[in-house]
Amino acid sequence: MIPGRFEWRIALRYLRSSRRSGALSLQTIISVSGVTVGVAALMATLAVMTGFQHKLRSKILGVNSHIVLTDGRGMPMTHPEEVMRDVRKIPGVLHVAPFILGQAMLSAGKIVSGTVLRGISPREEEKVTRLDRYMVRGALSDLLRPAGAHRPGIILGEDLADHLNVDIGDTVDVISPNGTMSAFGMIPKIRHFAVVGIFKSGLYEYDNTLALLSLGESARFLGLPEGAVSGLEIQVSHIMQASRIAHEMASSLGYPYWPRSWLQMNRNLFSALFLEKTVMFIILVLIVLVASFNIVSTLTMIVMEKGKEIAILKTMGATEGQIRKIFMIDGLLIGLLGTSLGLPIGYLITFLLEHFYRLPNDVYFVSHIPVIIRFRDIFSVAISAIGISFLATLYPSSKAARLDPIQSLRYE
Repeated sequence: MIPGRFEWRIALRYLRSSRRSGALSLQTIISVSGVTVGVAALMATLAVMTGFQHKLRSKILGVNSHIVLTDGRGMPMTHPEEVMRDVRKIPGVLHVAPFILGQAMLSAGKIVSGTVLRGISPREEEKVTRLDRYMVRGALSDLLRPAGAHRPGIILGEDLADHLNVDIGDTVDVISPNGTMSAFGMIPKIRHFAVVGIFKSGLYEYDNTLALLSLGESARFLGLPEGAVSGLEIQVSHIMQASRIAHEMASSLGYPYWPRSWLQMNRNLFSALFLEKTVMFIILVLIVLVASFNIVSTLTMIVMEKGKEIAILKTMGATEGQIRKIFMIDGLLIGLLGTSLGLPIGYLITFLLEHFYRLPNDVYFVSHIPVIIRFRDIFSVAISAIGISFLATLYPSSKAARLDPIQSLRYE
């Protein structure tokens, strides 16, 4: 009678070299190496792409709030205090801050540049965004304490300030595209502002176009009614619940209010990143799939070499299921060993990339490659590698199970 656990002992013996007891055969080493390389590449790529997604999301949410509430008709909110009171009652909302948004031209000497003006309340803004952490020089509160009593303050993005060739204490002219009517027709509306701060978010879109004013100054310059704002910035308790809370907010406030979450406002960008990560995962899984061909060839050669032993096992009473199980165990062991080696190697690759590879600051928004290793990524990589390794055993194990012992022993 054949012992119940003999399949494991035979499976392990088939993976070893016949010349050196205890050492893996060359075919087994090649198969394990293929799985190892695929797992390491897959894990490192997912970790880097997840890191870039998280870093980009952090940068965007550093300048913008979780939810932006505006009037869907494109009109300013004339009674923001009432709306803010209703918004604070919605579960999940932490902080609310008003803002004013408009477009203008900035002029310094002979240099002119278009800009997006954002009027903020510095104390409230610190609760809904992280703009205060991005200040290179000056502070948000300096908008309320301008350098000159006759000139209000303005904060510029670093790239915008470099383009205009201005620094703290310099004067810039803000030109309204609407202008003002006079006896001589429409003339540009120009006001002088003193630069009181410079911020750097790391995102060119903001650093090159955004200028910050105090809420009162922006309202006066853009000609808004007293107390009116463009909308509200809202911070929620959990960023991944922002879309759900925005939906509840739309139902609670009704028309014409239009809440949009950070994910909705950047849907195209994050959808592209998610698609890219998914495609890269599929492409790199093909590396493991190619490695599975080595497993098929290795097990097929073992079946051919061990035909006599398989025939003897069958004559001793081994069933087709037990023979099939032997070779399935071999494939799973190759997959498990390759995965066990590939995961730490992938971690080592990401560690080296994160700590020793530098990116040019003038091209990328980060100075080093961000890496985030998540359990679900590790789990998906491991399951994919082990699953493909198991599927690779189906053909050779079935071939071994169908082996005719009489035919195999006849020619020995």
